[in-house]
Amino acid sequence: MKRNKLWVFAVLSMVFTGVWLILMIISVSINGSLRTPEEVIEYLRNFKTLYYLTYINAVLVTVAVTIFFSYLYDHCKTLNREWSLAGLIFIPAYSVLNLIVYFSQITVVPKLMGYVFPEAYSIMFSQFIQILPYSAMAAMNQLAYGLLGIPSVIFGILLIKNKEISIAGEWLLMLNGVLCILGVIGTASGIEGLSAGSVIGGALFLFSLIAIVRKLT
Repeated sequence: MKRNKLWVFAVLSMVFTGVWLILMIISVSINGSLRTPEEVIEYLRNFKTLYYLTYINAVLVTVAVTIFFSYLYDHCKTLNREWSLAGLIFIPAYSVLNLIVYFSQITVVPKLMGYVFPEAYSIMFSQFIQILPYSAMAAMNQLAYGLLGIPSVIFGILLIKNKEISIAGEWLLMLNGVLCILGVIGTASGIEGLSAGSVIGGALFLFSLIAIVRKLT
């Protein structure tokens, strides 16, 4: 039964992550890299449906991935209880941080965009916009995925060591975790190449889910 639930939430995580990747590619192809609040406001005005769809799906990704990792912990604790518990600790933190970020983009940011701010307040407002790479919300989002990277590495190593589920999926899961952790380091140090780690890790996570789903089917 637990293995069936692991499969179900692996499928849901795979679908929502796949949609995230598609929406991100569409957004980048339309807008390129958004760098200012004015560019984000223009994007929201012209592509409101795409904007809301992106963040609603991001919320669904967070919920599905949180439950998937909870069931993955349940599976891994039979392999090594202590290390699995160490990984589990970071999953709620990832969920809470990301839900705060994504819900704020749907609720708070669109309302604030209707106001005209003095320059000083405009700088503060920009910190609430997750799309902007230098914002506080972007850093919080990076931190969330960096925290999830820890159980990704731990569970991936445990599964590799015990030859569980799917060899390809296990390695990709671990590499996703490493890249997400590097993404946090890149954000903290200002190294753009490293800060892209969570995006690349997200793509690897999708492929790991595909491999895991195929093996569990």
